[in-house]
Amino acid sequence: MNKELEISNQTLIAAVLMLVIGAGIGYFSYAALNAPIVSNSTTMCSVAGATGPFTPDMKKVNDIGSLLQDVVYLQTGENHTVQYVKYTLQDELVVLDYTIDGAYPQEIYTTKDLKYIVQQPTAVDTFRAQIDSAKAQMEAELKKASEPAPKSDKPEVLLFVMSFCPYGNIAENSMVDVVSLLGDNISFEPVYILSGGNGKYQSLHGTNELNQDVREKIIFKKYGAKKWMEYVYDVNNNCTVDNVETCWKDAAQRHDINVSYVEEEYAKNFNAIADAEVAKTNQYGVQGSPTLIMNGKEYSGARSSEAFKAFICSGFSVQPEKCNTTLSTQQGVSTGSCG
Repeated sequence: MNKELEISNQTLIAAVLMLVIGAGIGYFSYAALNAPIVSNSTTMCSVAGATGPFTPDMKKVNDIGSLLQDVVYLQTGENHTVQYVKYTLQDELVVLDYTIDGAYPQEIYTTKDLKYIVQQPTAVDTFRAQIDSAKAQMEAELKKASEPAPKSDKPEVLLFVMSFCPYGNIAENSMVDVVSLLGDNISFEPVYILSGGNGKYQSLHGTNELNQDVREKIIFKKYGAKKWMEYVYDVNNNCTVDNVETCWKDAAQRHDINVSYVEEEYAKNFNAIADAEVAKTNQYGVQGSPTLIMNGKEYSGARSSEAFKAFICSGFSVQPEKCNTTLSTQQGVSTGSCG
């Protein structure tokens, strides 16, 4: 059980104890924001509140409460008061109700002898409905994956990457020959996997990567796919996420890219560029780098130039002669992603 309790007008968010049958306490997530910090003592407060014909062993009730209090401490690094309130019977189980800091309720399910903490019961019908829904979703995804790529006169090719994801860099390097070969026959665009908004954005490998993501997109929009590929290949092989704040300029100068222009666009349009990348990432539901999408269909397979070319060429209504050219089948890493 992993239930999050969000109390309006409060600053404490408590997530519920995850309990595994026979395994005791599995996990507890409890984030305290400006929560009151109690002293180092771990006093357990017991309040009479029994209902029903069954009377629990209060020593065991307090022991379980103390255990819960320790779990909260391990998760937050702070001491919080756990207080027993009452119990109820549910079929063959006992439901112990506690509060954390007097306000945030927590239910613990146990056997009647209070020796075993168990998972919160789920009705078989409810569980079956959840399984059926998951199966239907999986089967729909498998069916979609087996369908051929939609065809068009000029396939739209989107390569979702992060500027310093090693797997994405390998995909970019493999795409160099593909973009060079197919050129204007395809509509190619790199998309940088960003999250956030309102002037606050994140890229998986930190601020330097975020900055370089935006710079590379500026270069693509100004100079086109071929120049972008040449530049990115240079950065991938000669810069690191630690030195890119200076290294990017050296690479730009080697490829006749106007550094001042990139800096001006970066200063003026950073948020607009980042917003567009976030929107496209969300539109396609992309989470991992690299992700290659052609005419709306996601690619799965080898990450060689030839494999990428074959996939993209399958999206032409009428394949151009260039598709008969054989490219390299060598690939750096066949599996793995960032995200």
